[in-house]
Amino acid sequence: MRVTISPIDLKASDERGALHYFSTDRTGEFLLVYRKAGSVSGQHYHKGNSAGKNPEDMLLVQGIASLHCKDLNTNEEKTFELVAPMRVFIQANVWHELTAITEIVFVELNSLVEGSEDTYRL
Repeated sequence: MRVTISPIDLKASDERGALHYFSTDRTGEFLLVYRKAGSVSGQHYHKGNSAGKNPEDMLLVQGIASLHCKDLNTNEEKTFELVAPMRVFIQANVWHELTAITEIVFVELNSLVEGSEDTYRL
């Protein structure tokens, strides 16, 4: 499956909470998204025409979600359980659907315009 899921590195933790870190070479506007438990997002794929969607780069910063994917090149399907904090890379031509199991917060490392110009529904 052309989806990569990895934990966001933990730098430090104490009685106040935790500090995680990540790096990116992307710049510009990003999306900070809040979703209610039970809501469904996505249900689309990207052709990779937009640099911000090739691959899609998402940080789940709070909550638990289910990510269902289908590789449109191979027809392979897989469902992932995401428990924050997680980083998700979704390659072009992978249909994806994100279901919030709990309330979730995630960051998409692309702008709304960039995403909408390279979003396709089946």
